Amino acid sequence: MANRYLTFAPPILHVVAHNELVLLDTRSNRFILYDAVATGEIMRGIYGNATGPLVQELTAEGVLVASRIKTSVNRSGAPGLDDFTWSESVRYKASQHLGGPSLKQVGGAVLTLAKTCLLVKYLDLSRLLAVDRNVSTPMQRVDRGIIDAEISALLRAAQYLPCKVACLEFSLALRERLARHGLFGRVEIGVQTYSFMAHAWLELNGQPVGEPDHVSRSLHRLRGSA
Repeated sequence: MANRYLTFAPPILHVVAHNELVLLDTRSNRFILYDAVATGEIMRGIYGNATGPLVQELTAEGVLVASRIKTSVNRSGAPGLDDFTWSESVRYKASQHLGGPSLKQVGGAVLTLAKTCLLVKYLDLSRLLAVDRNVSTPMQRVDRGIIDAEISALLRAAQYLPCKVACLEFSLALRERLARHGLFGRVEIGVQTYSFMAHAWLELNGQPVGEPDHVSRSLHRLRGSA
């Protein structure tokens, strides 16, 4: 084991920010934060230099797996945000995407959000995000009117549902709604370490949809091992 490299298992998303590691185990939808000392031990294990108790524990849990080659670690120097909340995201969406959705669109949005809430509750996040990895269809020219209408429809739909609708549920539902128009997006998840927060959003062609640009630039994006 000491002479082999390690890497994060496919269901594990990670980022090292300010010398501290953040993991998201998409099998259990659980975030794990490590301080600089623990992060250093894990990094040494990944690069094949040592296998301390923590590395052995993570290997036993299937968080770390053996690798024949040295894989790159996702590192971020993003500055972070100050108290950005889902409520602020909703207000931004409502003010910037003033679409006039039809009753049919709102009804469709209600069904999509209800289904998404159930999927988030009962399925591993790894299965929900796996859709993004297989999308290779080039995005057609973006119609701002379609995006505005679908975001507005989802905002209205959220008012009629008893389930929790936050950034993850909204982003997954928006991805599905826009895919119906041939617009294939990717759900991103970012974090900041102090004070800890996590936020999900949708991107089309690398651009955030329904979010201020500074949000995606300020958060540390989680990635799988390369």
